[in-house]
Amino acid sequence: MQFGRRCAMRLFRAPAPDSALIAGIRPLRTSRAGPAAAPAVGEPAFRIPSMPIRPANGIENPPAMIPGLDHIGIVGADLEAMEAAYARLGFTVAPRCELVALAEDGSATPLGQVNSHLVFGRTYVELTAVEGDLETHHLRDAVARYYGFHIVVLTADDADDARGRLIRSGIDAPPTALAGREVRYPGGRGMAGFRWFRVPDADLPDAFVCYVEQLTPDLVFDASLNDHPNGARDLQDILICADDPAAAAARFARASGAAVATEPDGPGVELAVGRARFLDTAALQRVFPGVAPPALPWAAGFTASCPDFAATRRFFRDSDLPWQDGGDRLWFAPDHACGAIVAFAPPA
Repeated sequence: MQFGRRCAMRLFRAPAPDSALIAGIRPLRTSRAGPAAAPAVGEPAFRIPSMPIRPANGIENPPAMIPGLDHIGIVGADLEAMEAAYARLGFTVAPRCELVALAEDGSATPLGQVNSHLVFGRTYVELTAVEGDLETHHLRDAVARYYGFHIVVLTADDADDARGRLIRSGIDAPPTALAGREVRYPGGRGMAGFRWFRVPDADLPDAFVCYVEQLTPDLVFDASLNDHPNGARDLQDILICADDPAAAAARFARASGAAVATEPDGPGVELAVGRARFLDTAALQRVFPGVAPPALPWAAGFTASCPDFAATRRFFRDSDLPWQDGGDRLWFAPDHACGAIVAFAPPA
């Protein structure tokens, strides 16, 4: 059995007790160094910032801003296998954490989802496994189609404002929710909180797309985790394979507020950070020979930006990994990356 297929087929193993929240223990406040400090008696365990961490531009009614890629998510059945696969590809894998729903008073309820992360300076890749009841989980319909790349998360300075923009454009976005994960990173420990909402599947069925307002970005984008042996430094683009790439790009553009641009292999949507590329099956197989979509639409993969691409090429050339040479990029087939195409390229 190939290694990549084990990512989808092995049973999930629960993380070590010290790598996730334990049911019944309230999350601790963010601490930039050393162990997290316990809240004082009567004090909420997680404080919701009174103003956005990523502030608006100071204008009373600021114009709608084009979002960037905040992070993407690869979903599998076995987090341990996923961590091993991406470490083998030369990524630094951050310590595990458990996703929780946060109440306004700071109390936490586990959501049955455990994550690891590949952290860059302003973006990251999430490796995630559903540990709880899949029938009631928000990723149920996604993993029923295939294991692999599903989650596309866009940035929001203010999640409520972003939701309002979508509603005004005719997209019936659900109310924002408060969630978080307690991280124990080298550069800081504490509850990494965020507000988020999903773009409804009826409006954007091509991936599980949502908006996130990061409340603790310094904790999330820990600089001590940004050094990856393969030279990856940022998310450059995501790849979506669809029957009708033009229609899929138009849906994504409407949800993001960005414009559609014509590219050689299909339409693209340029974001504030990164871009989304849309290809049909024929175009996908021209760029990535031998790759067949498990279903359509398919969130096919991503490209990592590598400023020293020569060093990245040497890293893989000196390895025994089954990389493919695409000329201007190196890439791995989904069997070696838990269902996703993973490409490496110099900055666009």
